[in-house]
Amino acid sequence: MTQLWLVPADEPSYQQTLAQPRDLTPAPEKPEEFPNEARVWGVRTDPEHEQAPWERNKRNLERMSPGDPLLIYRNSQSQYVAAGRVGGPLWHTKWVRDEFWNGGPALDIFHVDDWTSVGLDPETVNQTLDYKENFVPQGLWRVADDRPPGRLLRRVGFNE
Repeated sequence: MTQLWLVPADEPSYQQTLAQPRDLTPAPEKPEEFPNEARVWGVRTDPEHEQAPWERNKRNLERMSPGDPLLIYRNSQSQYVAAGRVGGPLWHTKWVRDEFWNGGPALDIFHVDDWTSVGLDPETVNQTLDYKENFVPQGLWRVADDRPPGRLLRRVGFNE
């Protein structure tokens, strides 16, 4: 089943790996199927990081599938600024984390396919998904199966 993911992005990380595709050719041990140039995002799973364990993130990672739609929430703008799809395969790497995110806890990386700029305020998304008015995603957020994402996905140009 296709899952909709809400992806909050802090400004420095957004600028480093989402604003523009990044050159990944220097990365050691990059999976052959992973693009050499891509927008990338990570899931915080580093067991050695002070905030570990990341049980919710690990569960979400197991549920993610290539092709799942994403809405990117840019914290600095308090707005959903892009839509895309999870690109596969996932890549477990310290290189992206260290190269772009100053050693943060994101070790499991995916690339974002079908990047489309959007301008959706959180109120519209929350109303469509039947969330509380002031909801803002914290961490990688899977939209529950009982929420109606179809209208929202069509609005950003994706078919369910």
